[in-house]
Amino acid sequence: MKMTASDLFAAGARIIGILTIIKGIQVIIMSVPSLFMMFGQNSPEWAAVQQLITIIYPLALILIGFYLLAGIPERIKKLYPEGDVPAMESSRTVFKLAMKITGMVLVVYALPELLSIFSNALYIGYYQGMGINTSDQQIVVAERTLATLVSLLLGFYLLYGGRFFERLAFKGSDDEYTTI
Repeated sequence: MKMTASDLFAAGARIIGILTIIKGIQVIIMSVPSLFMMFGQNSPEWAAVQQLITIIYPLALILIGFYLLAGIPERIKKLYPEGDVPAMESSRTVFKLAMKITGMVLVVYALPELLSIFSNALYIGYYQGMGINTSDQQIVVAERTLATLVSLLLGFYLLYGGRFFERLAFKGSDDEYTTI
């Protein structure tokens, strides 16, 4: 049985799922102590919400990981419509496969990052209303928001084709497909 590019993409999605679950577990382990420190303290409401979001971030990673690990055949067909192309047909096929997997990694890690940005925005909103200088946090939120949006956009672009990068990588190639 020949391995198709779609089969390798599905395997890559599952591996990314495993890595995402592991990352989520690591973040939970690092977040739990700060959550326990909040109990018994007279903390403002925004701090509780921020801590809740801190726990939601790794849970989102774990859910995304299980979603990818469980096998997403309908998504695979949508993201990799060339299902019958042999995996090692050409260097272009391997390149496209690698681009799509890279796009998936960018999207998977950027989505939960949005929750972290939201948490920081809550922090800014609370302290700014009290007249406390939050300019450093605002810069961090602006930079992280821009970087996360770029990751999401590039990730989705790569997932759905990435034609610009493909043309750039195979510029000057006489052959439409270079056989491996």
